[in-house]
Formats: sequence, structure tokens, C-alpha cells
Amino acid sequence: MPTDPPKTWYVSFEVPKKVRKASAQRHPRRSESFPTELDAQRFARQKFEQGYVVTAGTINPCTPRRAIPSILIHHWFAEMSEPPFVEPASFEDTKEADLS
Repeated sequence: MPTDPPKTWYVSFEVPKKVRKASAQRHPRRSESFPTELDAQRFARQKFEQGYVVTAGTINPCTPRRAIPSILIHHWFAEMSEPPFVEPASFEDTKEADLS
């Protein structure tokens, strides 16, 4: 019987007070756990774009420990984004100019 990978990341999210409905007052904050940082980041980005206040981090005893507060969540998103593709330089581009 296959076992699920351990969940090592969590994302906690809270609906901002100005958006909350009366029914959400009892449970304004929720958490989900994920097996990878990328899964957690995707979920966190989705909640962030919906206007939720989002925090994330590793679940103990996972090391290295990380805690991403809501004020720095956009930096965490930037860490995980892929750099733009840049064409590699060709051999001709790297030759020194002939000055003679």
C-alpha cells in the first residue's frame, strides 16, 4: 500500500476583516498542509490573489525551518518564479575583435 509523502509545508490564510461575512467570523483563519514548497506556494498565491492574508512555513520537525509572514509573502513568490529565458551566447559573440 503506497503511503502519501509527508506534508512538510503549511499555508495559513485569513479573510481580511473588511471582506468577512458574519458566517466567517467564527473561523476567520484556516490552514492547509502540503508535501512540497512548490505546492504550498501555488496554493498560497491563489489565496493571496483572492485577497486573503496569507502566511506560510515549514512544519516541525522539518529543517531548515522557514516562516514566511504575510508582509513578505510576495518575496517568497518571487523566490520560486523561474528566471526569464536568455539565449546562450554563440561562439562568434564571444570572440575578441580583430584590431589589426
